[in-house]
Amino acid sequence: MKLKFNTAIVFLLALVLLSTGGLGLRTYSGDSVLIETPVDDDIFAAGSAVTINAPVNSVTAVGGTLNINAPVKGDVFVAGGQIHVNSDVGGKLVVAGGNVFLDGDVGTNLVAAGGQINILPGKTIHRDALIAGENVANAGRVNGTLTVSSNQFSNTGSAGNVTYQKLEDHNEAKDEGRDAFNFFGLLTMLGYFILGLVLLRYLPGTFAAVDREVRDSPVLKTLLGFVLIIASFIAILLVAITVVGLPIALISTLLYAAALMLTGVFVSYSFGKWIRERLKLKHGDLVLFTVGFVVLNILFMLPFVGGLISTISMSLGFAAFLYAARSLPKVCGAVKAA
Repeated sequence: MKLKFNTAIVFLLALVLLSTGGLGLRTYSGDSVLIETPVDDDIFAAGSAVTINAPVNSVTAVGGTLNINAPVKGDVFVAGGQIHVNSDVGGKLVVAGGNVFLDGDVGTNLVAAGGQINILPGKTIHRDALIAGENVANAGRVNGTLTVSSNQFSNTGSAGNVTYQKLEDHNEAKDEGRDAFNFFGLLTMLGYFILGLVLLRYLPGTFAAVDREVRDSPVLKTLLGFVLIIASFIAILLVAITVVGLPIALISTLLYAAALMLTGVFVSYSFGKWIRERLKLKHGDLVLFTVGFVVLNILFMLPFVGGLISTISMSLGFAAFLYAARSLPKVCGAVKAA
């Protein structure tokens, strides 16, 4: 249930992002992002700490700590470690984080996933709320249906209708199916590992080029990659609806799927190099890839946050690969000549 629910959260995040009126024109990035003057536009922000102290139209943000202390006219899409929504959101709120605190009203729907999720007293979700977390506490009001999947659920507030699924109970009822899924997942993971070793052995220049892009503004590229994944999917669909463009759409779909499948392989290599730098290891690229691959896949398996980490890895790898594709012919030619 946890894996399926996390997948549903990511899918819903994509759907609600597509429903917004358009892409934002104001982009902020850096170690600490502080917005203290009103912005009559959509905000895209990425940083270790993102704080919004003035009214804005809409917010899409990724960071370690996120604080929204002023009203947002439209929708909010945020992911991070500590998330505090301390003011009203006019549209929908989609949030994924370690600790989430909602201290403002939500104009339409709430979609939330994380470790600890709190709807504070006196706050209202004007439509429905879909929440998955380790611990969920509702002390506010949900006018529509409150759907919760968690290990611990405290409901001292109110809702039009409440649907609660305790994760532990569901898992016990699905042991057999889960074991089969885990076995298939293990085989798939092994296949990716072997593929990564082969590609790294024969295409080191490609990995080097993608690694440089991964290290260059990783937070901003993660946000951009998420948007590009959705935009690419829409573009393929638009081409596919025309008879003339159908062959192009089919080929593009294969390339698109291949790029998405390889994102974890490239990020594993960069992650392994990052570990080497921190621990001052002295090993070759194949060993570093192995270390990065194992650690990254362990992170993917973590409850609740594993789905978020997987989405971040895919988004970062996708954007880095597209950026690197511009210089791959030159890089690969230089490696071959050497």
